[in-house]
Amino acid sequence: MKIKLLIAGILLMLSSSIYARDFEEGYAVYGAGGESCKTYLKSMQTGQKQDYFIDWTIGYLTAFNVIMPNTYNILGESTFADSQGWLQRHCNRYKNQLYINAVIKLTEVLYPLRYESGMKKAAASLKDVGKAVK
Repeated sequence: MKIKLLIAGILLMLSSSIYARDFEEGYAVYGAGGESCKTYLKSMQTGQKQDYFIDWTIGYLTAFNVIMPNTYNILGESTFADSQGWLQRHCNRYKNQLYINAVIKLTEVLYPLRYESGMKKAAASLKDVGKAVK
């Protein structure tokens, strides 16, 4: 039980940048999120520190799934490899941006496409249910 709480706490810290901003709109960034997109791209090309970025991203996305309401899987139909491709294209365009900002942008793009439950498909709206009954 203590391990689960520790993991949940770590995941909350990883995603706290979304909600926990101070009065100046700032927040603490830990790990790979504080690196630049340029550093991320270099690590993907050379293989050095590649796991550092990948593991951090996996933790961030998992925390996002845990914290965001109505979110089972932020990736939806996308694969993790798809998300890495998107991040590499985004970081190529914005090399001086912090990596955390690139990952935040990724979640903004993916949010409408997410799985809202473990059923994987979006639940029908009341409007859709009404059509089916008629």
